[in-house]
Parts: sequence; C-alpha cells; structure tokens
Amino acid sequence: MIEFLTQTFNASLIAVTQLFLSSVGTANPWFEGLDLQYSGVKHEIICSTKLADSFTETLDDVLLSGENITLHFRFELYAPGEATPIQVKEVVNGFRFDKESDSYYLLNSETKELERFFTIEAAKDTYISVTNLVIVNTDMLSGEQEYFVKVTAFLDPIKLDNMSESVNLMLRWASVKPTIVSDKFRVQAKAT
Repeated sequence: MIEFLTQTFNASLIAVTQLFLSSVGTANPWFEGLDLQYSGVKHEIICSTKLADSFTETLDDVLLSGENITLHFRFELYAPGEATPIQVKEVVNGFRFDKESDSYYLLNSETKELERFFTIEAAKDTYISVTNLVIVNTDMLSGEQEYFVKVTAFLDPIKLDNMSESVNLMLRWASVKPTIVSDKFRVQAKAT
C-alpha cells in the first residue's frame, strides 16, 4: 500500500511539475532567415541560419543549471512533390554552463570544437546559429531538377538532479518545432 501511495505521489508530482513548466511563459521561435550558397567548384550547398525569439526566463534558468542542453538543427533536401528527403543532415549544438569558472561552453557536433564564452548573450547567440555549414553534396543532383531545403529545430528533454523524470524543453517553445523552407533552386550541371 505504501509503495502504491509513493508511486501515485511521484506520478502526481511529475504531472504537476510538467503542468507548472508548461504554464510558465513560452516563446514562439522562428528562423530569421535561411542563406543558401552554392559552390559549383566543390559541388556543395552551404547554409547559414539563426533562430529568433528562442528564450524564455525559465529556459534561461535551465541553461544556467549546469546540465548539457542540446539543440538540433535538421536540414533536409527535397525535390518538389516528393515526401521523402533526398539528403538529410543534422547538427547538434550543446550548451553547458560551468558555475565554477563562470563560463559558458558550446560544442557543435559538426566541428567538434568546444567554444568558451564569458557572457550568456554571446553563448546564446552562437547556440541558436548555424554558420557556413555544408549541408548537401550536389554531385548526384540533376541540373534539370528543382530542389528546396527545409530546416527544423528542436530541443532535447533534460534530466535535472531534483526531478525523477526528464523535463520536456519543447514546452518552452509551445511544443512547436520552428521550421523554414527555402525557395526552389537548381544546381549547375557538372562539367564533363
């Protein structure tokens, strides 16, 4: 009986915690823009993009928790009318605050470089950005076909020390994954 009451209490506590976290202010993030550059020499499409309106007071508190907070950027190349992407690339930005050194660390899954920042503003700006990322190799693409790129962002849930269940950080974004779609474009055919 005690075990049942404990499980019921824990389940209720988790539900109330999630309800509280979802009732606190949310952001409605969106992409400021999507810059695609085509390199005919290297046969690559290079992308730069950045999220806007991404942070809330409670999300800032989570960023300062010392936990690793991961943000995913998913890049998909489509041909119009097709439901399945031709190529997919995902990049993960990891954010961690170190209380001892009063520093913010970012790790990008693409570059594998650990960057150190001394202000949260600079760290957050880099965290929500992707700059000059090669997202597509165009060797196998037709110069006759149109294509477009779709970019989606989302946050992973985290597990905080004082909670038994993980926290869904997407509740801070009203559970909506921000998405942007490029204009249609063509790649130049490879010279033979």
